Amino acid sequence: MTNKTALLDGGNGGNGGLGNQAYEALLDLIIARELKQGEQIQERALAIRLGISRTPLREAMHRLEGEKILERKSNNRLFVRMVTLEEILEILHVRRLLETEAAARSAGKIPLNKLALLKVRLEKLRQAGDPSSYEHQIVDAELHGLIVHYCENKLLAEMIDELRRKTRMFSLKRVDKRMMPVLNEHMAIIAALEKGDAEQAALEVSHHIDNIRISIIEKYTSL
Repeated sequence: MTNKTALLDGGNGGNGGLGNQAYEALLDLIIARELKQGEQIQERALAIRLGISRTPLREAMHRLEGEKILERKSNNRLFVRMVTLEEILEILHVRRLLETEAAARSAGKIPLNKLALLKVRLEKLRQAGDPSSYEHQIVDAELHGLIVHYCENKLLAEMIDELRRKTRMFSLKRVDKRMMPVLNEHMAIIAALEKGDAEQAALEVSHHIDNIRISIIEKYTSL
């Protein structure tokens, strides 16, 4: 059985706090099928297993319920709702359609200083070489957040945010060989956005999501 307690007691600074660590550890159990589809979440037993208090665990459970990885039945109990590969691929197909449009619309509109700061942070991540760093998720969220904000279409932005939440489980922590390719893809997206090249920005985002799709298929088939 996977030992998750070390993750939670490691004191890894800048990792988003115990709530985020509980979220990541709970996702690990679900993806590794140590918590199986249809299995009821036993809060007290999980808190003991993960070596944490129930407050951060409840925060993690709430997030996973919002992302539809956990589902609440009529008896108000939470169960694992295993997301199928087919569902993930459908989500990525729609993400590709929407996010390429958002990138094209935001090209040339995002303040250059904001993009420059992201490039500095991406370079630091490249030098550190740690795929488990929570900073990867933060920078990823900020880049995609800038794109959806400056696409100037509120409904499009909301739809993308919702779909991205559904594929957040496949972070670099779980697909670590994607670290350098992801950093390079993000740099290429930023370069196109800086130049105001709508066609290139859409192309780079499309390439990025296609690679996410490939890595998720490989992850699922290896389980």
